[in-house]
Order: sequence, then C-alpha cells, then structure tokens
Amino acid sequence: MQEVVQLTLHEERMIQLKKQFMAVVIALLVCLGYTGAMVPATAFAAEATIGYVDLNTVFSHHPDFASARAALNLEQQKAQQEFREKAPSLDDNGKRALDNTLTERIAKREQELFNPIREKILKAVSKVAKERGLSTVLTSSAVVDGGTDITKDVLKAVGGK
Repeated sequence: MQEVVQLTLHEERMIQLKKQFMAVVIALLVCLGYTGAMVPATAFAAEATIGYVDLNTVFSHHPDFASARAALNLEQQKAQQEFREKAPSLDDNGKRALDNTLTERIAKREQELFNPIREKILKAVSKVAKERGLSTVLTSSAVVDGGTDITKDVLKAVGGK
C-alpha cells in the first residue's frame, strides 16, 4: 500500500520559503568567500598608496639649512650678549621680562628662517607623492611597517645632499 502524503498549501509555501532562504544564505557565503579572498589584494593596494618620509633628514640636508642655522645661532649669541649687558642693572622681574622678550625675538627669527624651508619641503613631498601615486604620506616616525619610503626622492626634489 502506498501512502500518499498530501501537503497543505501552507506547508508547501513554508518549504519554498526555506529553499529560498537557504539559496540566499549560500549566495551570501559565496560572496563573503570572494570578499575574503580579495582582502589581501585590497590591503596591498592600500599599502602601495601610503608613503613615508624622514622629515628630519630632509630638513637637515636642505641646501638652506646650514645658513639658516648659522643665522639663528648668531641671533642667540646676540641675545645672550644683550642679556649679559642689561641683566646686572635689573631686578628679578626685569630679568624675567628681558629673558621673555629675547626668547620671543629668537622664536620669531627662527620662524622667519625655517618656515620657508618647511614650505619648500612640504611642496616637494606633495610633488613626489603625486609622481609616485601616493594618496597618503606620513612621517617615518609614525610608520611601524609597510609603506613606501620617499625620503631620497624628496631630498632630490629640494636639492638636498
């Protein structure tokens, strides 16, 4: 005797929904599998667009650095001389005020001397980054691993040694 199982309309609909649900789950798993396989390539592509530069090296090898440093040293020597000449006739408050004035003058001179060098270096970094197809450039001290070192290229761009 053969038993005929007759399903209700509701049961048939539930079976169809389960099949559709399983198809969607399988499709998602397949998509996630492909995405997982693509992550290393995506990470490599991101790494390739990140560069870094040792700004201290570029700065210290900039052609204008030595003369700017010498001018700042001269300004510091003048300030020390001025302090030695004026300090004996001043009380403690006067000495502090003179020291603050001289320190501010040195800081202003330092900005006048070194800001143009900084601007040239930053322009060179932007130029090299664009030429190398880099979307991001960090200082070398911020990099732990990976990235492209563009220090030598930036040195060439600023005419450094």
